[in-house]
Amino acid sequence: MKLDLIFTGVGGQGVVVLSDIFCEAALLDGFDVAKAEIHGMAQRGGSISAHVRLGDKVLSPLIERGKSDVIVGFEVLETARVLPMLKPNGTVIVNIKYIPPTSSLQVSEKPLKLEHLITLIRDKALRVYEVDGAGIAGRLGNQLVVNTILLGAVSALAEVPIKQESFKQAIASRLKEKFINLNLQAFQMGCESVLLS
Repeated sequence: MKLDLIFTGVGGQGVVVLSDIFCEAALLDGFDVAKAEIHGMAQRGGSISAHVRLGDKVLSPLIERGKSDVIVGFEVLETARVLPMLKPNGTVIVNIKYIPPTSSLQVSEKPLKLEHLITLIRDKALRVYEVDGAGIAGRLGNQLVVNTILLGAVSALAEVPIKQESFKQAIASRLKEKFINLNLQAFQMGCESVLLS
């Protein structure tokens, strides 16, 4: 058994924290896990990705181009940017948030529209789950739980062999006690966003 995932977004969205919790849950279930982070100018809102591989025995943390089973995108443009990493019958979970690039190199170019980016993602993946992370977080009263919502969405995928209880245990061990219940609610709502779609 093996599963390769790429978590992607921009600095400050919680990509590293989410991938750490995912890895901890996998370890709790007895899987061998390897992780590598790729930082651009993440401190300034630039790209950041985390490669996570789990299985019975994992030899390398980096995923080859066209081999990722799942892409988890915190933002639509970054999700589209890593699509070449997805295998032909892969799955994408994408938070339907669009952060336009702020680079001066992009000013003269016509900006990509959200609908165009979503179409690119749908054309490449076998299954696409569009998650309204901001909307769900708004109902919970805290925008900082979007990453936990996405973790819940990942946990609901049929190809993810990690037990729900292990995810919840990993969340509880990583966060301050006062934030645990809120994040467990966010996790459950993220899970339901995939199960009900």
